[in-house]
Amino acid sequence: MRPAHQRALDLASQQYGILDRAQAESAGLSRSAIGQSIENGLFVPVADGVYRMRGAPISERAAIAAATLATNGIASHMTAARLMQFGNGFAKIPLHVTAAGDRNPRLRRIAIAHDGAADHVVRTHRFNRYAEPVLSIDGIRTTDAARALFDIAPKLSLDALSMSFERARSLRLLTIDDLARRLALIGGRGRAGTPKIRAIVESAKPGTLESELEVLAWRMLSNSVLPEAQRQWWVDGPNGRRFRLDFAWPRRLVAFETEGFEWHATRARWKQDRLRTAALERLGWRIVVATWDDVKSQPHLTIDRIHAALQTHRPLYQ
Repeated sequence: MRPAHQRALDLASQQYGILDRAQAESAGLSRSAIGQSIENGLFVPVADGVYRMRGAPISERAAIAAATLATNGIASHMTAARLMQFGNGFAKIPLHVTAAGDRNPRLRRIAIAHDGAADHVVRTHRFNRYAEPVLSIDGIRTTDAARALFDIAPKLSLDALSMSFERARSLRLLTIDDLARRLALIGGRGRAGTPKIRAIVESAKPGTLESELEVLAWRMLSNSVLPEAQRQWWVDGPNGRRFRLDFAWPRRLVAFETEGFEWHATRARWKQDRLRTAALERLGWRIVVATWDDVKSQPHLTIDRIHAALQTHRPLYQ
């Protein structure tokens, strides 16, 4: 194999087996050599001027890489959310890419098969960038987490968007201040999704929420008449042990804990939870526990239980 072909293949191997014409030429291949590579099947066209190397795995990542090369853009919207693992439920199709506003890409499909379909449908967006950061997720150029939240906000409920925000925080992809700064930069009047982003920024507190149930519980607490709870509160126990409480009112030694289905998936986990609760009770804490149904279907009853605990619990130690 000629050195130029080897350089091209080496570069493609870093991009899920994908290469564009400009990269092939920079590797030293002439236009005629590129044409011959297409004819002999070494380069398989997947979009105008974009190729998959023969034998390269067919995958979603390869299709995304091809779409970004074909548009000279970056993965965005739901596709960026999937790459950054904001949570479940983000559709694979269409692929979303964003190109600079001075370009006019007409990409509609990437000829890489998936789930029985012959190609990946692509939706191309355009916007004028404001010196916003660009991430590289597993080698794919992607909008940063703050921009991705803005892009997906119009399609998600406030609860689902809040869950994505908390997930991004837990992965250290952004902070409250990061999102607040982006809100000031691009969150203009009339922009779809801006009210949801503003609501998240205004209600955000220290302490990252780690599940959809915790997000729903926090919204339930925030919309109630209860005093504000501390999120992800740590309690020092005996023998150097530490316990983390979902929500707490430390001065009253009252805690509110959420329990998803997966929490009691095994008897060992159930027993561990009971021992933890007993240790906290010995320290003077009153624990109010709620399930998904308690938070989602019976929020008023759940608030009443917490309110009663705050009113009646008398800590053993002050």
